[in-house]
Amino acid sequence: MGTWQKMGKRVLLAVNTRARRGRGALGHVAAALRSRGHEVIELPLDGGRVGLSEAIVARRSDVDVVAVGGGDGTLLTAIDGLIETKLPLAVLPLGTFNELARTLGIPAGLDDAAALVDGGVPFAVDVGSANGVHYFNEASVGLSTRVTRLQTDDVKRRLGMLAIPITTLRALRWARPMHLEIESEDGAKRRVRAVQLTVANSYRFGGVVDNPEGSLEDGRLWLYSIDSQGFWHTVRLLVAVALHRFAHAPEVVAVKGRRFTVRSVHGHHYRVDADSEEITRLPAEFRIVNRGVTVLVPPDRVPAIR
Repeated sequence: MGTWQKMGKRVLLAVNTRARRGRGALGHVAAALRSRGHEVIELPLDGGRVGLSEAIVARRSDVDVVAVGGGDGTLLTAIDGLIETKLPLAVLPLGTFNELARTLGIPAGLDDAAALVDGGVPFAVDVGSANGVHYFNEASVGLSTRVTRLQTDDVKRRLGMLAIPITTLRALRWARPMHLEIESEDGAKRRVRAVQLTVANSYRFGGVVDNPEGSLEDGRLWLYSIDSQGFWHTVRLLVAVALHRFAHAPEVVAVKGRRFTVRSVHGHHYRVDADSEEITRLPAEFRIVNRGVTVLVPPDRVPAIR
């Protein structure tokens, strides 16, 4: 963790204008940054998945910091460029869930979040990958991929954070168990029955799950295989989540490591989502990039981030 001097900087400002709070945000943040003495290169995004990392790499010699406005899906498109250039990231949370921003304690207000370009502390976080595609928070197979499909832009705009429990309850009606083989980095294999498999980089994911043993900087992933065989199993799992005992619930197989390979026993090519975006299919190899991206965080949050 280094120092971050308060002086005029050259900022690449990329904003997803289709994000939940994205309309008008580009001009607002650009004006706020210029009023603080920064040079700003504006880059409007239309919600597409191509171009942001390439733009970061192309501008690497022209800027000191990259500010990205959007949700977790928008941040996903910036990771490759940030890993390659080592430029620090200022997160402007404009999406519905903003999982990474919540975990790092990034202020929800645009002006306060933009102020981290001046007063933020550089904090290096791990980055996960699934078949070579990088992500910040979690990659998932099973129930959550159906939840993601149900969380349309319209649903997220109308329901906000309520979209998580409502779409999850809807998705449960179609939940079917998957029979998966998990291979760890030491070659050990285990077979599991699961309605959901999640490979988490952060200690906090899914909007509600908190594993106190997880970390954003320890160079390890947590794989969770989750089975639910009825109403009372689901209730018990929800209680474990509320008590921060999720990783130790009877319905959960939890494994920690640097690398996992996951296959369907029956050869199904299940969809893999990461940070609410479809990125690949099974079989998939999950890896960790230790401290791959530097994010500017509030100084008072650093001791609390694991």
